[in-house]
Amino acid sequence: MTKQELIIALELLGKKLQERELGGEIILTGGASMCLVHDARDMTKDIDALYEPKSVINEIVESVASELGLPDNWLNDSVKGFVNENMESNFWGAYGALKVSSVTPEYLLAMKLMSSRVEGQDYNDIKFLFNKLNITTYEDAERILEKYYPISLILPKTKYVIEECLLDD
Repeated sequence: MTKQELIIALELLGKKLQERELGGEIILTGGASMCLVHDARDMTKDIDALYEPKSVINEIVESVASELGLPDNWLNDSVKGFVNENMESNFWGAYGALKVSSVTPEYLLAMKLMSSRVEGQDYNDIKFLFNKLNITTYEDAERILEKYYPISLILPKTKYVIEECLLDD
């Protein structure tokens, strides 16, 4: 989805919530945050997010997908496995009755490092966030990770990804 397609879909979601006289909240993560909030790239596969009211938004997501010709899972909460009580977010904007926030850049970096996927956009996203957050050493990255996740959950491959992203600059 392009940045413009993301915005159109969110606008329609907000409009449909408003028509039902309901409000909704969404917290962007992953590629949608990189694309919309940080202008790090032009496209993302889908919107990984946390949102409420879940059942109503899931129903509207299907309707928006049908109207705009998007995949049924254009908005999904599959990211919930990487979110914990330490999550930090900031308000970003509103579309009709939909309040949109995004995880902070630090939390987004920690999430991307926890998944440690070097295929696709994640590698470039990590490098972008390193630059944005002035991360120049392994210790800098490790401090951010440990702020949000227990050290026991950090996989050995994460160290490799951090080192590769730092060397590649």
